[in-house]
Amino acid sequence: MRTPTIIAGAVLWTPAADHVTDLTAGEGPVLSFPALISIDLTETHGINITPDHLAEMAAAYNPAIEMASLNLDHNWGGPSLGWCDRIWLQDNALWVRYTDLDPATVDLIRTKRYTRRSAEIALSHPITGGWYFTGCALLGNARPAVAGLPPVTLCRPQYVLTTQKEPPVPTVPATDPPPAPPPPENPVAALAAIGETELATLKAQVVEGAQAVAALLRQNAELDVDRRLALLGARLTPAMAKLARPLLVELLADRTPATVKLQLDPSKPAADTSIADHILQILAAAPAVEALTTGRLADADPAARVAGALTTEREAELEQKYRFTASWGFR
Repeated sequence: MRTPTIIAGAVLWTPAADHVTDLTAGEGPVLSFPALISIDLTETHGINITPDHLAEMAAAYNPAIEMASLNLDHNWGGPSLGWCDRIWLQDNALWVRYTDLDPATVDLIRTKRYTRRSAEIALSHPITGGWYFTGCALLGNARPAVAGLPPVTLCRPQYVLTTQKEPPVPTVPATDPPPAPPPPENPVAALAAIGETELATLKAQVVEGAQAVAALLRQNAELDVDRRLALLGARLTPAMAKLARPLLVELLADRTPATVKLQLDPSKPAADTSIADHILQILAAAPAVEALTTGRLADADPAARVAGALTTEREAELEQKYRFTASWGFR
């Protein structure tokens, strides 16, 4: 039996404000959430998930052929924690609906012990012959396969309903029509109060969304800066990296990165240039650290002077002005 391909981590999810994990009430709790989006995972998993693959899995899924199970941390042994009775395409994502949920697992979701999801798919199902959604794992402490996107969380707990049944509404005899509700004393004031409440809720949601976007932009900026500084190699000393990193992160974390007009080519007009990118280009143009230390160091023999070298008085003057000895180890 072929092992399903595991698509792990929060990289498969859009931000929580867009796709909400919904626990609804009925005969039992029902868990609905987006399981996959189209994404190129060739470098990490050797596959490229396209919109056609999502459509293929949505069309091929049949619980009578194989019902996708729910598990924790890709544990394929033991009992199933839920069963997928339906999958469909919505908002360019492959959505799944799990029923018959394990009560303990529902508590883990509500208490945010397991907030990440990982899809399990078969690239060549033995019955359908193509891509097939075989299961999904809830991830707790496991790190995502590709960094950069936040995990999907239960970001709207007010939408999470319990399985507690509401008391039945008392019936009114058919011969006795129900009494009309009394009109509000001041309908205009009542409508205004409702409008203010809804406006306050919308403002809170906007603030929450803005905070989530800012956190995402900062995470992406930190990862991008660390990657690009690492590419500089020996051109960047630890002290230079320590000073440059926070500035570059702040410049790249803005929704619209800061730019400046520069005329890099005298034959062309000035154009907007990213400040962060230009700083990285300057650092990349610096010689390697080995090249900076190829001259006579502080521990060299002072008697071995090169012809045409600076006089002792000139060296003292430059040392007083630029502090070469303290900065680079030259005398």
